[in-house]
Amino acid sequence: MGVDVLVDPDLCIGSGDCVRLVPGAFQIDEDQGVSVPQDGAATADIDLLVRAAQGCPTQAIRVVRDGAVLHASN
Repeated sequence: MGVDVLVDPDLCIGSGDCVRLVPGAFQIDEDQGVSVPQDGAATADIDLLVRAAQGCPTQAIRVVRDGAVLHASN
C-alpha cells in the first residue's frame, strides 16, 4: 500500500512550511495558493512527513501508511 499524503485545500493557507521541510513531497500550487502533495511523498522519510503534518499551522496534512493514520488533525 505505501504512504499516502493528503492536503485539505480548504484548510491549507500555503505557508510553505511543509515544502521547506520535505521539498520533494510538497509543492505550493501558485494558482490555488495551497500545498499539493507530489509523487516524492510516497518515498519521502516518514518521520519528516509526520513532522511536516504536525508543524502545519492549520493542520491540513494527513499522513497514512499502509492504511494506518500516522497524523490527521483535520
